[in-house]
Amino acid sequence: MDVKELAYTLYLKFRKGDLESFRNVLIKSLEKERTEKLRLVKTPVLNSIGREFGKLIAEEDWFQGMLNLWRISLGCREGREIRYIVINALGVISRRNYDDAMKFILGILYDLGDWETVDALALRVIVNLARQNRREVFQLLKEWSSSNNKWVRRLAMASIATYIRARPSDAEHCLKIVENLMEEEDRDVRKAVAWALREISKKNPRKVYDFLQKYINSRNKNTRWIVKEGSRKLPIKLNKDQRPSINY
Repeated sequence: MDVKELAYTLYLKFRKGDLESFRNVLIKSLEKERTEKLRLVKTPVLNSIGREFGKLIAEEDWFQGMLNLWRISLGCREGREIRYIVINALGVISRRNYDDAMKFILGILYDLGDWETVDALALRVIVNLARQNRREVFQLLKEWSSSNNKWVRRLAMASIATYIRARPSDAEHCLKIVENLMEEEDRDVRKAVAWALREISKKNPRKVYDFLQKYINSRNKNTRWIVKEGSRKLPIKLNKDQRPSINY
């Protein structure tokens, strides 16, 4: 499969507003790329197509067409593939067009329904937006961490986990968001909280160590789980006597 050729074909369908043909061409082209057992297309393939497609539409009037593509993905069997194309295209666009990319994210926020989509959005899009306007994005992450929607809460934590790799000096700002979810009950969100802590600790072990001291003797089983899993990347000299045991 020629990724650039496919992306250009998709671009022509997109520009005409023929999204049904867009979908058909994409799915037909991906048929040979599916794994034998699960019949899933490998993520790197979708990433490459999405990036090339994003380069083509970045300077055009893309917003409504992309929103329509996203909506199509929510109601079809091939939704995962279409969403990955949209997310990766948005990853390209978000480096150039902060305002519209942010508007798009806010428009689809409560459509999120699985960890894979959430984490891809954090990695490909939110991190780009946070680099450009940390104040606004971190205010949103704070709000998202208090959402009633578990996937929005996970997005806040997945965004911290990816952002800190690019800006390790912002550990304190990140930990203030993490603090909001240290008693998280939902396992999918808890796992993202621990992930965020591990990523922060890779560059700022002392800050994470000091942060976790507040929770080391917590009676809350969810907090203890987060502390245990979130401290796994701390140097031995920092946590060998501090990692708590968890008894359910």
